[in-house]
Amino acid sequence: MDENPFTIRAITEEDKDFLQMGLSQMTKESRRLRFFSSIKALTNKELEYFTKVDQHNHLAYVAIFNEISPAGSIRCVRNSTRSEFAELAVTIVDKYHHQGLGFRMLETLATAAIKEKITHLYGDFHASNVNMLKLLQKYCRLHNIPNDSFQLKHKDDGFLYFEMALA
Repeated sequence: MDENPFTIRAITEEDKDFLQMGLSQMTKESRRLRFFSSIKALTNKELEYFTKVDQHNHLAYVAIFNEISPAGSIRCVRNSTRSEFAELAVTIVDKYHHQGLGFRMLETLATAAIKEKITHLYGDFHASNVNMLKLLQKYCRLHNIPNDSFQLKHKDDGFLYFEMALA
């Protein structure tokens, strides 16, 4: 097997079918953890939003396995009132979990975000989504992000809210 079977590239409007196919390959639980519901398909409006990005205020990348199979996506959307902050979302198709793909996608996104003067990521994820927590902690550890630059708050509804510096 190829040592690096994943290609990560900027998303394009032509990736709508690709995103839909990736979603169909995710388990109900993975869809719930990512979208906070067990959606079965993305709407046309969602597909438009997810693929029509400017790579300045809305950055997005897709991961492809062996040039043919959807493996995941990652995006961040700049906050309108705190322009150096952007909300993060990560999606990985189940069969590609635990292969380092999330970290590679986060590295790609973070590099691009920093170039666009985004210095912090934030977002919510369900407390049971241990993979997301591990991903954020690994990024902070490997980039020597100080503890006070990674904030994690437990919310009453079972979600965690995080803010973290990128560098």
